Amino acid sequence: MTVTPYDPRSAIEARADIVLAFDAVAGLMGGGLHARRGAVGVIVVDPRLDGPARRAVLTHELVHHERGDLVDHPDAPAGLVLLAAREERAVDDEVARRLVPADELVALARADDEACGVGPEEVAEHFDVPVSVARRAFDLLGIASVRDYSPPSPG
Repeated sequence: MTVTPYDPRSAIEARADIVLAFDAVAGLMGGGLHARRGAVGVIVVDPRLDGPARRAVLTHELVHHERGDLVDHPDAPAGLVLLAAREERAVDDEVARRLVPADELVALARADDEACGVGPEEVAEHFDVPVSVARRAFDLLGIASVRDYSPPSPG
């Protein structure tokens, strides 16, 4: 099976409303950060990240830009900060959906008779993502390995 991976860098570079920079300071923030000044977003990524981690961080920060960073907005009510963990989970879910699409994950399982033992580590390698992103994709399907997946019944 040929996987056409989601390319977050191309998606970012195609947008006039985002400036992309690579600086080790982003390592202090877990590998990446997103800030906004008016309509322009700035995404800074640690250049020391490996390919899979870089793809995940770029996607993560792009999703923050697309969602509008409501939690971190300077005019947000103080209580909204309590929703930061929920926002991060929602962003991480979207990162997993983009980088490990459910239909391609299921197709991987169906394409290989040996796939019954495929777990997050193998999926991470196949999709060129960190294991944490592969695990999140499994969580979204409610499975621990592709062996546990059963398609929803029609109807």
